[in-house]
Amino acid sequence: MDISVEVLIGMAAVVIAGSVAYAIYRWQQRKRVHRIEEWVKKYLSDRYGELPANLRIDCSDDWLWPVLVNFAGPRTGVRHSLQFTCGGARSTFALLSEKEEVR
Repeated sequence: MDISVEVLIGMAAVVIAGSVAYAIYRWQQRKRVHRIEEWVKKYLSDRYGELPANLRIDCSDDWLWPVLVNFAGPRTGVRHSLQFTCGGARSTFALLSEKEEVR
C-alpha cells in the first residue's frame, strides 16, 4: 500500500509541475503579445501622428506567424491592412507588407 501512495504523490507532483510550467508559458506569451501590440501602436502613431481609428491587431502565440493589423487611415478613411514580422527581440520587428483598400 505504501508504494501506491508514493506513486499517487509522484503523479500529483508531475501534474502540478506541468500545470505550473504551462501557466508560465502562457504568461510569457501574453507578455509577448502585449509588447508587440504596444510596438505596433507606437509605430502607427509615429507614422500617422496619431493612433488610427478602428485599429485591430491580431497577434498569434506562434512566433513565425505574421502579426495582422487593420485600420482606417486617420485622415483619409482608407482601409489599411498591414503584416508585421515579430519573431524575436524587439529589434527584429518589421513591416512585411501593406495594402490600401478604398471603400
